[in-house]
Amino acid sequence: MVEKSTRWGFERKDWDDAKRQAKGVLVAHARRRETTTYSDLCTEVTAIHLRPYSWALMAMLGEVCSEEDAERGTMLASLVTKKGGDGMPGAGYFKHAERLGRDVSDPRAFWESEIEKIFDIWSKETE
Repeated sequence: MVEKSTRWGFERKDWDDAKRQAKGVLVAHARRRETTTYSDLCTEVTAIHLRPYSWALMAMLGEVCSEEDAERGTMLASLVTKKGGDGMPGAGYFKHAERLGRDVSDPRAFWESEIEKIFDIWSKETE
């Protein structure tokens, strides 16, 4: 199967660069044991222009989650939250978690558990 040269309207190289940037930003937040917002993440990723709550951003976060789940058993994008309201990730995050086999019957408990696992893993890892 031939890989597409674009991803969500971006050249594949630019998409991959942006995904690496996003992961780097999230790892830095994890090491500081903090979350970030969708809009702040979009500001910090400069390889491509992403908009908060866009399909492209959600797809990128899904890829980051899937890759980190396979590598470390966590959903790194758990650290990305809504700016207002309950301060948790959006509904798409929980749908993706279900696709990865997670029990999200208590969304807040699941999310809090996931971010603690992420904090524990990344606060111990060195660069």
